[in-house]
Amino acid sequence: MIQEYLVASDTEDALKKKRANAKSVFYAGGTEINRIGSTVEAKTAISLAKLGLDTITDEGETIRIGSMVTLQQLIDSPLVPVWLKDAARFCGSFTKRNMATIGGNLALMSDYSYLAPALLASRCRLFTANLTEKGIYSEDSIPIREYHAYHKQFSGTLLLSISIYKDDRFVGSLRFGMSSQSQAAVTVGFGAMKDSEQVISQVRVYVAVHGKGVQRLDKVENGIENGELTRRDDVQLSVGHKLEAVDDISGSSDYKRYIASEGVGQLFSLFIKGGTR
Repeated sequence: MIQEYLVASDTEDALKKKRANAKSVFYAGGTEINRIGSTVEAKTAISLAKLGLDTITDEGETIRIGSMVTLQQLIDSPLVPVWLKDAARFCGSFTKRNMATIGGNLALMSDYSYLAPALLASRCRLFTANLTEKGIYSEDSIPIREYHAYHKQFSGTLLLSISIYKDDRFVGSLRFGMSSQSQAAVTVGFGAMKDSEQVISQVRVYVAVHGKGVQRLDKVENGIENGELTRRDDVQLSVGHKLEAVDDISGSSDYKRYIASEGVGQLFSLFIKGGTR
C-alpha cells in the first residue's frame, strides 16, 4: 500500500527524491504498483504528473513521444505509426489504456509487455535523465537495445521520451494469450529494412516470453541478414531452437516456442512480401 505520495517539481527533483528513498518508485499510470502478482512493490510513490512528459510531437525525421503518454493517447494520435497503435491495443482494458503509460510499460520490461517487443524491433532511441554518483544531473540519448541489454543498470534512470524514426522500416508485433485481459504467454516483435535491390538489413527479433523475460534472438537476426534464413519455415525453426521458455500457467515451454516461431514467421513473411503493419 502506498503510504507516501510525493510530487516532483521537475526531472531533477524526481531523481533526487528517488535517490533519497531507494525503495520508492516513479508513479506514472500506477497500474503495476502493488498489484497482485506484480513485481513492483513500494510504500513511497513519486508522481511525474507535473513534468510535462505527456506530449507527442513531430520533429521532422522523428516522432518524439513523452514517457507519460498513455496507451490510449498512442492509439488516438495521428502522429503515431500503425505498428505502435497495434501494440497499444494489445491492452484490452479501455480504463487501463487511459492510465498505463509508454514509459512505464517500457521501464518495467516485463515478460508480458504490450509495447517492448515492438519498440525494440523499431530501433528507436530513448531520452533519459540521471544523477551521477556526485549528484550531478545529466541527460542522455541511448539506443533502446542498450536499455534492454543493461536494464538492471538503468533502474534509477528516468525515461523522458521515446524517439521513433520516420522511415520505411517494417515493424510488427503479435500477442498470444488466453484473452486480451490476461497476461500474454508470448509477444513477438520483428523489424527490418529492405533496399531497392531487396537487400535485407537491420533485422531485429525480440520475444517477450512469460516466465523468461524479453529475449533478443540475435542469431535469428544474423541468419536473416546473412541470407542463411530465407524461407518462413527456416526462420520458424531457428526461433524455436533459440528461444528460452518454461512451463507455467500461461502454457508449456513447447507451446511458447511454437507460437513464438509462428508469430515471427508470420511477420517475416509479411515483410518479405512488402506488407506493412
